[in-house]
Amino acid sequence: MSKAAPISGARIDQVFQAHFSNISPDARLRPIQRTVIESVLEGHNTLALMPTGSGKSLCYWVAGKALAGVTLVISPLTALMDEQAAKLEQHGCKAFVLHSGINTDKQYRELIELYNARETPDFIFLSPERLATDGFLEFVFNNIRDRIKLVTIDEAHCISQWGLDFRPFYKEIPPFLDAVFGANAWPRILGLTATLNPVDCRQICADFGIEEAHVIRHDVLLRYEIAIRIEKVRDEDEKDERFCALLDAHRDEKVLVYVDRKHGKRSTEALCEAALAQGFKAAYFHADMTSDEKAEVIRRFRAGELLTVFATSAFGMGIDIPDIRGVIHYLLPESVEQYYQQIGRVGRDGKPSWAVLFYSDKNIEVRKTWFIERSFPDEAKIREAFAQLTASGRRRDTVNYFEQGDDAQSGYHYLVRSSVITPICKGVRELTPFEPVKGFTDPHWETYRKAARSGLLLLIAHKTGQTEREILERVYRWLAEGKLKAMRAPGKCLVIESTADTLPDALLQDILADVAKKKAHRYTLFDDFVALLDGYTNTFEFHMAIGEHLSIDRFARGRIHRTLSGDMVRSKSEVIIANILYQSGIPFVYEHPLRGPDGAIYVPDFTIEWRGRTYYWEHLGMLDTQDYWQKWERKKAWYAEHFQDQLLTTQETSTLSEETRTILASHFGVKPGPGDHQ
Repeated sequence: MSKAAPISGARIDQVFQAHFSNISPDARLRPIQRTVIESVLEGHNTLALMPTGSGKSLCYWVAGKALAGVTLVISPLTALMDEQAAKLEQHGCKAFVLHSGINTDKQYRELIELYNARETPDFIFLSPERLATDGFLEFVFNNIRDRIKLVTIDEAHCISQWGLDFRPFYKEIPPFLDAVFGANAWPRILGLTATLNPVDCRQICADFGIEEAHVIRHDVLLRYEIAIRIEKVRDEDEKDERFCALLDAHRDEKVLVYVDRKHGKRSTEALCEAALAQGFKAAYFHADMTSDEKAEVIRRFRAGELLTVFATSAFGMGIDIPDIRGVIHYLLPESVEQYYQQIGRVGRDGKPSWAVLFYSDKNIEVRKTWFIERSFPDEAKIREAFAQLTASGRRRDTVNYFEQGDDAQSGYHYLVRSSVITPICKGVRELTPFEPVKGFTDPHWETYRKAARSGLLLLIAHKTGQTEREILERVYRWLAEGKLKAMRAPGKCLVIESTADTLPDALLQDILADVAKKKAHRYTLFDDFVALLDGYTNTFEFHMAIGEHLSIDRFARGRIHRTLSGDMVRSKSEVIIANILYQSGIPFVYEHPLRGPDGAIYVPDFTIEWRGRTYYWEHLGMLDTQDYWQKWERKKAWYAEHFQDQLLTTQETSTLSEETRTILASHFGVKPGPGDHQ
C-alpha cells in the first residue's frame, strides 16, 4: 500500500474548527478520535473500534477534509448514506450519494462532472454492490484516482458478518481497490466499527493491509448505561402478551422494535398495523421501501412525530437519533455483535435507556432453519446457479447479477471463488442506449455500430477482435468527455467466462466444503449468543459477558461510568473529577500506563499534559482499607522518587468538587465551568 507524507496535527484542529466545531455547544475532539485521525494522517491503514455513539463518523469527516481530496465512503445502508451526506452538507461539505434510490441520470451527470473536474465532492457514498457491478463508476474512479485520498469502510463488521452470504459483495472491496488504484497503490484505508470479535478483526486486517499497531480500540466498548433485560418465553402467545404490555408501558417514549421479518404474520408491517390500531404513533421500516419512504420514517422518528418504529436490520447502523429510549427485540438477532450494534441505537443523549429481548426455543430453531440454513446454497442450488450462468452455451457471457434468480445469486460467489466462473469486467450488455452528440465521429464508434445492429457487446467484441474491456474503455471515455450521451439507462452487467461446459464434481465438492465451513461459523456465532442469553442473570453481568466474548480486557471491563468527555471510568467520584477537568478545558488521558526509570509500571487515574509539564492524578477512594493504604504508601514513595512534584491527589470526601477546584486553581490557574455533572 502506498504511504503519503504525514500531515501536521495542527491541521486537525484547523479543519475541526472550520467545519465541525458547531456540532454541539462544547464540541471538541475526544482523545480516541484524535488518535484515529492522526493515524490516518500519518499514512497508516487504520481500523478503529469505538462504541456506538462515540463519534466514529467524525473521524473520517475530519481526516477526509484534512487530506484535501475525495473520500470514498463504502456504507451498507442507503438510509445511512443519505443521513451522513445530509449532515456533512450542513457543515459546508459537498457529498455525492450513489445508490439505487437516486435518479440514474443524476448519477451519470455527477460522475461525468467528477471525471471532468467540474465538481469535486469531499465525500462520495456508495454501497459494496455498486462498486462491484458498475463499470462506468470504476472507470471514472480510475481516472481520478490521484484525487481520492481516503477510503472509509463504515460499519466494517459487515465485511465479516454479512460478507459470507447476505452481502457477499463486501468481499469484493479489495479487488475493486486493486482495479482502481493498483495492487500496491491504495490510498489510506479507515475501517470503523463498534463490535468485532478477534477472529474477524484479524481477517479484516489481512484483507486491507492493516497492521496490529494501527488497530485502535476504545478503552471501553461496552455501554453499561443501557439496562438490558432478557426474557425467555414458552411460546409466541406468551411473547405477544409480554411484548404488548411492555410497549404499552413505554408508549410515550421513542422505542425501536427489531423484527427480522418484512411481511406476513408477526412481521414489521403486521405488528405496526396492530400498534396503529391501539393508538400508537407507529411506522415500519424495511429494505423493500424506497429511499424516500425510509428517509421520511427517519425524519418523523427524529422529530417525535413517530414514537414506535418496527424495523428489520435495515434500520440501525450509524443512524443517529439521540433520544431513542428503548430497543425491543421481538425476534432473535444472529450474533452477539449484531445484538450489541442494534441496542447501541438507544441513549445517545446520555439519559437512561433500556433494551429487552424476548425469545423462545422455537425462535432459536426458526433462526437456524429459516435464516441461517436457507441463506447458504446446497448442491442443487450450486448446480442450478452454474446452469443459469452458462445457459447460453457460450464460454463467455454477460449477466446482470441482480436480474438472476435467487439460486444464481446464492451460488455466484462460490463459483467465482472456485474459479470455474471468472468475472472479466463490469460493463453494459449492449451499446444501443448510447448516441453520438452532433459532430462527433470516430472510426472505432463506426466500427462498433456496423459490427452488430443489435449493439450487443459480446457480438461486437467477437466481430472486431477487440476485448470487451477495450470497447468499454473507449465508450466510457466518450461518454465522460461528452462525445456520447445515454438516451436511456444502460443495463449494467458483468462479463463472465466459464472454464468448463459442465460443473466438475471435484470442484463441486470443494464448493460444498467451503459452504459447510462458512455455515459452521455462522452457527457457532449464533450458538454463542444463545448461550449468553440462557446464562442471563442481570444487566451488569450480561454486559460483562459480552465484553468477554469480544475479548475486551478484563481490567477495562470495570469502567462502567460515562463522563462528559465520553470516557468510561470506574467510580462516580472519578466522574466528578473527569467532568470538571473536561469543563475546564484541561486535556487528560484516563488510566494511561506509566513506566518508571526502574522499569515498574503503574496506572495513574488521570495523566495531564499542561504547558510543558506532565501531572499524574490519583484519586484515593479506599484509604480506610488496610491493604489499599499499604499499597498506596508504596506507590506514593515511587512517585516521590521518580516523578517528584508531578503527583496530584484527591480523597473520597463530601467536598471532592471543591478539592478538585482548588487543585485546578493552584496548579493550572484555570477555573472550571459552572456546575458539576455527576
